[in-house]
Amino acid sequence: MATYAGIDWGASHHQLAAVDAAGVELFNARHAHDVDGLDALIGRLRALPDLIGVAIERSDGIIVDRLHAANLAVFPVSPRVSARARERHQAAARKNDRFDAFVLAETLRTDGHRWRSIRPPSDLLAELRHVVRHRRQAVESQIMVEAQLRETLLAYHPAVVGLFSSVDRDATLAFLRDYPTPRAAALVGEARMARFCARIGYTGRVPASVLVERVRTNLLSASEGRLTTLT
Repeated sequence: MATYAGIDWGASHHQLAAVDAAGVELFNARHAHDVDGLDALIGRLRALPDLIGVAIERSDGIIVDRLHAANLAVFPVSPRVSARARERHQAAARKNDRFDAFVLAETLRTDGHRWRSIRPPSDLLAELRHVVRHRRQAVESQIMVEAQLRETLLAYHPAVVGLFSSVDRDATLAFLRDYPTPRAAALVGEARMARFCARIGYTGRVPASVLVERVRTNLLSASEGRLTTLT
């Protein structure tokens, strides 16, 4: 008897459901997103008789790679398709991992004959996807940390914000290490700024006099803002 599976994937865990050819749910279980959890998930799928494939709302990633490595057919489902499928079974739109996994498996059973499974990538393409995915995650983390640093500096040390092109530049971080407080930054004159730029190898085209003016302007704006808040 043919069986069909659906995975509602998540960052920390995945919900796996399976139905038989009549639409009867065989199981619906949660698996952690770690080595043991994914091994157990793959083991459950391999134990299913005549498994047609696995429906999931993504076309790449670690879990898709594991499914392909186990020689399982993977059917990517767009969020629009899965949203319409949920409406067939439930009028109210609410998030439920068990229900979503079941709907994916059931929709694969009823509509899967119109879908096309993903072909496993070549070793080179799989490696390239991993590199691109990790680079994207690194960039997203960098943007998040930069935003947090900017907010912190705006609240405490605004003279550093806008001094150079971005708060995560080496020049900005070096200035912050040398002048970690607004009081220290206020003592920087043109000669001291010029020596600082020469020492760190600053190659920007902004002269020291302009950098000093930026520091003082930001300090003045922050002081005025605090006075306005107090009054």
